[in-house]
Amino acid sequence: MSSSAVARVTRLRDPHAQRTLTCRRVFGAAAAMLDESAGPDVSVPALAQRARIAPSALRTHFPSLDAMFAELYLARVTELPLDVDPTASPRARVSEQLRAVTLVVADEPRLAVACTGALLRNDDAAVAEARTRIAAEVRRRIAAAMGMGAWPEVLETLETLFWGALLQVESGAVSYRVMATRLDTMLALVLPEEN
Repeated sequence: MSSSAVARVTRLRDPHAQRTLTCRRVFGAAAAMLDESAGPDVSVPALAQRARIAPSALRTHFPSLDAMFAELYLARVTELPLDVDPTASPRARVSEQLRAVTLVVADEPRLAVACTGALLRNDDAAVAEARTRIAAEVRRRIAAAMGMGAWPEVLETLETLFWGALLQVESGAVSYRVMATRLDTMLALVLPEEN
């Protein structure tokens, strides 16, 4: 039986999906602006214009530019695949995870400086919240790489190695790539190969 009535389509709003799309536009615009400019300066009006949103909407999503860069780093880290080879040694598995997180912005030097600088801010509650979520993701990756039964003290030591490495990179002492290699050396001291 057919009807001449037109079917009504109801569109459901998904605020999370809309926020995700907006964040992706903002993150892409920020990365492009840093890549194209000679300096690390990104302003709210310029970023909003580049991302095609109102400055007030940008401030609604991100209370500060540092919060936006911290969230951008978080997005990059959480988008990394979490594949753990069960046949590899714990050291090799942890190395793979920490190397991936360490190098997530290594090929974008200006973005790396902006993200790392933002993550080290201690006067911005939104940055602190993003940093907490990044720390949880780093811990999740280390725990997955270590496997069941890993001592909490070992997990904490490995996390401290990662955050110390990030601080050294921010200080300009070493590059991300050099630090990834140094992390391998540090891991060899903390996690001896199994026989």
